[in-house]
This record gives sequence, structure tokens and C-alpha cells, in this order.
Amino acid sequence: MQDITRMVRETWHRGKLGTRTRREIRDFYMFTSPWIIGFMLLSLIPLIIGLLTSFTNYDGLNISNIKWLALRNYQRAFESSDLYTSLKNTFVYTLLVVPVGNLFALILANMLNRAMIGRSLFRAIYYLPSILPLAGAIQAWGLMFNMNAGAVNAFLSLFVPGTAINWINEHFVLMLVMFSWWQLGGAMVIYLAGLQGVPEELREAATMDGANSVQVFFSVVLPLLTPVIFFQLVLGIIGSLQILDSAILLYGRTGLSGTTSMPGDLYMYMVYVYSQVFDFQRYGYGVALSWIFFVIVLVLTIILLVTSRYWVYYEVSQEGGTVK
Repeated sequence: MQDITRMVRETWHRGKLGTRTRREIRDFYMFTSPWIIGFMLLSLIPLIIGLLTSFTNYDGLNISNIKWLALRNYQRAFESSDLYTSLKNTFVYTLLVVPVGNLFALILANMLNRAMIGRSLFRAIYYLPSILPLAGAIQAWGLMFNMNAGAVNAFLSLFVPGTAINWINEHFVLMLVMFSWWQLGGAMVIYLAGLQGVPEELREAATMDGANSVQVFFSVVLPLLTPVIFFQLVLGIIGSLQILDSAILLYGRTGLSGTTSMPGDLYMYMVYVYSQVFDFQRYGYGVALSWIFFVIVLVLTIILLVTSRYWVYYEVSQEGGTVK
């Protein structure tokens, strides 16, 4: 990129570019300058400042009291038991919600891809939770599963009088179900688009060879869906590891390092970062935790990209451009 820029600059000054070419280059930089300036001001410069801040004791308010701590924030993070507890909870949550959510979304998309009465209505109903505001959806779940006045306990009390199950604070599966329910529609639509992209002649050819519907799905449809599955896995893992707002809205934001409003086994990594920054004003330490998280997500994404060559089917080879 630097060589091209230098060559353009040299040819510009030597007068080897025509008036039209100069005008096109000028227009190019003029139209791309808003994005370049926005990227510099809103992405690149904040990243550099954030990296530098992670080596200081900055509390988010007093700039005059900043001290350079070198790697002490990172050392403190790796010595904290809260970091490992929150990481463990986050990984357990991700390992449960991503496979289960993708499995149900794929099953649902496969069902709604077939000809049936009211198919469009069912697609809209299953997609509806994805467009609901997250805060409203979580408040509705909180009201339904409230221990004292929730609709679920009230319904169970009809059969077992006096039922008062503390669903929110004692049942981790509630959070899994809620998050999967909220994201099911979006994943279903993506899988539905992938299923509709499978050539019908391949299904018919497999059927004519004697394959039943299950064999057609696992031998023809599923291999062609692996790019979609890979895409969903990457987005699902990154999104699940970053879970913050749903956990805070449902359980409160403090936990192991402060009060105990959030159960210990539900204390997520980003909640830990949020608590350190906004509850304890440890801004530099919180930014260091964020950079640790960035490295973890980057490593996991690279592992997925490297291993994808062994199980993701592409109609066109990524290396040579030939059909695989």
C-alpha cells in the first residue's frame, strides 16, 4: 500500500497523470476521507490510548494523578481469582449456549424450509423475539420467573401449593434458555438462507440413488451448510463471550468482588470488567482486562479459522480457485 501511494505521489508531481486521472484520485480521497477520519478518531486512536491506559493507574477521572505501572495491572489480573472464576463461567456458558442454540436454529430452519400451511406466519413468529428490545425481553423474563410474584410459580402453585422456586438466582439454565430464545430467530433466518441455497438437483439426485431424507440431509445438505455453520459459530462464540447487558439486567452488575447480588456461578467476564471500571473506578485495570479478553477472542478465532479447512466445504477452493 505504501509503494502504491508513493508511486501515485511521484507520478502526480512529474505530471505523468492526466487531468481526468488526477480528478479521480482527488475524488477518491475526498469520498473516503470521512471514513478514514472516522476510523482514525473513533477506532485507531482510542485503541492506542486504551493500550497505553492499561499500563497506568488511571481511575477515569483524575488525569493529574496518573502513574505508569508498566505490567502491574496485567500481573494483578492473572493473580486474581475473580478473573479465572469469571472466565470459567463465561466459557461454560459459551460451550452450552452456542451448540444448543445453533442446533435448535438449524432444526427449526429445516422444518420451516419445507412446504407447509402457514409457513410464513411461523417464520415471523419465531423471528419476532430477535427484534424485541433486549431490556424489555429480560424484564418480561424477570417478571415471569420472579420467586414471589412470577407467573411461572403462580401456575405451578395450582398443582403444588406454596411453590416459590428462585428461578433467577438458582437456575443457570434459565439464562441459557432466555439467551437462546432471544437469538434463535436471527440464527434461524441465516440457516434458512443457507438451506435455500442448496441446489435442488443435488437432493433429487441423491433421492434417485436411493437415499432417504435423513441420508440426504447428512450427506448432501449438511456439507453444503458448513460455511454457514462456521459463520454462525464464529459470531456465536464472540457474542457469547461478550455477554454483559443481559446478565446485568437480569442479575445485577456486582458479584464476587463487591456485593453478592449476582450468583457466583453466573458472574461473567465482561461483568467483571464492567464492575472494575464503573463500580471501583479501576479504569486502567479494567482496560487491561479488556486487552486480555481481546487476545483470548483473537486466539479462539484464529483456531476456528485454521481448523475450518478440515471440515468446511467450499465449492471454490480458497487457494487455487478450482472447484473442490
